[in-house]
Amino acid sequence: MKRPPRLLPFLAFGASLVVACTGAASPSPAAQSPVTSASPSAAASPITAPTSLIKPGTVTDCVDIEYPPMEMFPSTSVTDPNMAVGFDVEGAQAVAKAWNLPLTVRNVGFDALIPDLSAGRCDLVWTALYISDARLKVADAVPYMATGWVVMVPTGNPKGIKTKDDLCGKKVSIQTGGQVEIEIKNASQACTTAGKGAITIAGYPKVADEFQQIVLGRVDAVWETDTAVLNFQFTNPGKYENAFAFPKDRTYGVYFQKNKADVKTALQAALLQLKTDGTLGNLATKYKLDPTSLDAIK
Repeated sequence: MKRPPRLLPFLAFGASLVVACTGAASPSPAAQSPVTSASPSAAASPITAPTSLIKPGTVTDCVDIEYPPMEMFPSTSVTDPNMAVGFDVEGAQAVAKAWNLPLTVRNVGFDALIPDLSAGRCDLVWTALYISDARLKVADAVPYMATGWVVMVPTGNPKGIKTKDDLCGKKVSIQTGGQVEIEIKNASQACTTAGKGAITIAGYPKVADEFQQIVLGRVDAVWETDTAVLNFQFTNPGKYENAFAFPKDRTYGVYFQKNKADVKTALQAALLQLKTDGTLGNLATKYKLDPTSLDAIK
């Protein structure tokens, strides 16, 4: 999963879901036209930009552009990474503007994000990645949004899935390569230890393929983050619901190379300023995310 793999820090998740299920939701973020990121307040204090950038004078951000509403292309005809939209991409643009530097976006496959960072191909990895102990062994990170997981099922919950234990003997799709894969394998092992059927795990590298499995009726549930699930429900109103949600006790983080104190200091200062002046809160609202989830920024 992401995002880890890649649940919402939502305004009012339940209320939003009711709107989505009645078909009265506003257009999906993915269907919206790109807009210019809000700029920092004119009264904001200047922030010293980092100097240890891989390309002096330019911020390079590695992004896996396939995770609405965090990062996506505004239409199928757009493939230029620098034309991508979404909370993460526009947030990175706002940070770069606060540093008075241009931003270059690289579209990188999920599994290559941290390796590319370590190899010096980007300054930041800002793409809905959980802050995890495993990643922190090879990179540093600053938190920016609280999040959690959701298990999504067809409307009516035909298999009666209400807890993690109810996944025993069921088939569940996930995005591979992240924390969800670890968690679901542990859950499956617990099922077999308890004498119940193991979870059949259908893993895919792309989130779109993961969701397609429930559309085709090939799985009983999808285990994903709240951000991705809510966006999917907005774009498929009335068809899916949450079986249950895990505690929202994780955070997405902006990753950068180890031992780059200048990047950390500048990033923390910019995030706090953009949170305080409302730039990031406005972006959260625009993409139907809960602005209070930004309390992860300290």
